[in-house]
Amino acid sequence: MTKVERVRIVLLSALGAILVLVIGYSTLYALNLVPGWGTSTERTYNTLDRPLRDDPIEIIEFFSYACPHCSNLDPMLAGWIDGLGEDVEFKRVHVAVDTLTTRLAKTYLVLESQGLLEQNHRRIFDAIHERNITFLNDEQIAEFMHDRGIESDRFLSAFNGRYITRSIESSRQLAVDTRNIGVPALLIANKFQITARGGNRQILSTAQWLVDEIQAGRDPSIVPDDPSAAEIETDTPIAEDAS
Repeated sequence: MTKVERVRIVLLSALGAILVLVIGYSTLYALNLVPGWGTSTERTYNTLDRPLRDDPIEIIEFFSYACPHCSNLDPMLAGWIDGLGEDVEFKRVHVAVDTLTTRLAKTYLVLESQGLLEQNHRRIFDAIHERNITFLNDEQIAEFMHDRGIESDRFLSAFNGRYITRSIESSRQLAVDTRNIGVPALLIANKFQITARGGNRQILSTAQWLVDEIQAGRDPSIVPDDPSAAEIETDTPIAEDAS
């Protein structure tokens, strides 16, 4: 074996090792199992210029079935929601920013209005991200739902109805008003916005802290030197951004 061949083998071996490390790290990162980016538990959120509403504490998830990060977050979020108190109310808003996300948002609303969401919510995530179904038109998604609780004709009738159209516009306006265009994102108590920039652990860690603070009567938008000064007062000026 010549010196050039030995060098080539060494270089290829090193490249292969690096590739294995990159793939392994990427896999762990996607699953939120590796320290570093995407696994931070640091509290990171934005305080919006909106009134705080804590009776009940409403949590809104802005998501899309087309978003792989939303798909990964979904089971973790479901488990977290199950552990919250009776004074917390959870709802989802599917963003609608283009033809595909609008189609999927309307599908979400149809399933919700027909009482079919619980049995089909995860199915749609899996169809897109596990089976690579793209749902290129309304008829395709209606056919997908045909054997899953609602006939395709009835699905399309609801899909194109006035209620769904009005609901889509309302969802779009809420997303614009709260600056929640990117997904996944959470809106806590009408005032605190958590984005996905820190990963799934950061989203849930921050959300839990915000809920705990509000339940304890403290305003998370105020960061005083004296913690006792952070009790919620309706006439207290609220900082615009506490991130």
